[in-house]
Amino acid sequence: MAFAFKLAQGAVEVDKCPFLTDEAKRTLTGLTAPPIALVTIGRGSEGVRIGGERVSFRHEDKFYNEPAIAVEISDLTDVNSIQNILKAIRYCEIKRMGQTLKINMLTLRNLSNDDDVFIRLVETVKGAGYPLVVSTEKPTLASRVLDILKGERPLLHGVSLKNITAMALLAKRFNCPISVKASEWSELLSSIDRLRGLGISEIVIQPFGDTIKQLVENLTLIRRLAIDKRFVKLGYPTIVFSGDIRSNIPEHLVISALLIRYASIVVIKPEALDLIRPPLILRQSIMMDPRAPISVKPGLYVIGEPKDNSPVLMTTNYALTFHILANDLRNQNVNCYLLVVDTGGLSVACSVAGNKLKPEYIKQIIDETNLEAKVSHKTLVIPGRAAKLAGEIEDSTGWRVLIGPFNSKDIADFLTKHYFHGRS
Repeated sequence: MAFAFKLAQGAVEVDKCPFLTDEAKRTLTGLTAPPIALVTIGRGSEGVRIGGERVSFRHEDKFYNEPAIAVEISDLTDVNSIQNILKAIRYCEIKRMGQTLKINMLTLRNLSNDDDVFIRLVETVKGAGYPLVVSTEKPTLASRVLDILKGERPLLHGVSLKNITAMALLAKRFNCPISVKASEWSELLSSIDRLRGLGISEIVIQPFGDTIKQLVENLTLIRRLAIDKRFVKLGYPTIVFSGDIRSNIPEHLVISALLIRYASIVVIKPEALDLIRPPLILRQSIMMDPRAPISVKPGLYVIGEPKDNSPVLMTTNYALTFHILANDLRNQNVNCYLLVVDTGGLSVACSVAGNKLKPEYIKQIIDETNLEAKVSHKTLVIPGRAAKLAGEIEDSTGWRVLIGPFNSKDIADFLTKHYFHGRS
């Protein structure tokens, strides 16, 4: 019964139950499959999962697989420039709230008329460690590329009604997902029908349109029809090339609009890497589960190289608060102990207002971490937003409480004024 409830909620997959027959698994898979099909590009742990979504709005449930951002490299790009692009992609990686935000994929685009030039591009980036989108309208060239990338499961892009049979056979032969494009709705639906009829299940749709308005409208229409109306022909993830859009809006803003409006893969030009970090942070925010705030493990954290006379600071286990505070302490060369209290992942202000920051929890963490054996004093610095709890904390813990500043950027000056020696 517990497994059935989890299955209905999408928390587990049918294959996890060893007692079901193959026929039962097929039936249940059809009944519990998400309205937007799940597509995996790449292999193993390096693969990118897109789709698998069940709602149009995050507050209705949550979003399950983050949109992938892919950098376009055409076969008109020289080898040195390719290496520079790969370096720039790695440089864009940032750590935020305990997560690594990064570019997910590469898109290899066949813009030249020389098949051998495209093959050289594929061979150059094959070992770069990124799942690939192979974009060509030539079945013979696609066959050569897929043979080089055998087992890598790239996304085969460039399929239309004129080459659909040959491309679909290649996708089946090499067991890779396929992306279809069209210039209008009837052509798109006919192409999807053909692919489904040929036994292709991992499909990615490229909506038509060359303006941001058209693409946002079509992306929204695909998502709403698939989820709200259960229109299965459009129940697939999507791919958009932001650099092909006719717009005077900066590309990083176009990328952000596409991420907000349901694009599963956004392919960007290398020039957009300079301003890609804001869209990466936006994507992280979109993917947060509104029912479960991102949290860190409660306990005692060491910042820098504290001594027995170093200050002890307290905060909640809300991930954003913790990481901002920890980074500010390191940047200000503050050596201290940081006591992180379990508030269910709520911020200081929310946990105080909601009675989740309880003095007895602070006492419990002090005892569990054996904090009194690590320092020669019993003074605890609490956040300014928790000032109303100062007296209760003192009564519960037996420690003297100092009310710290509201902003973490002011902590170093605060500690200096209060005669702590925790700065290096």
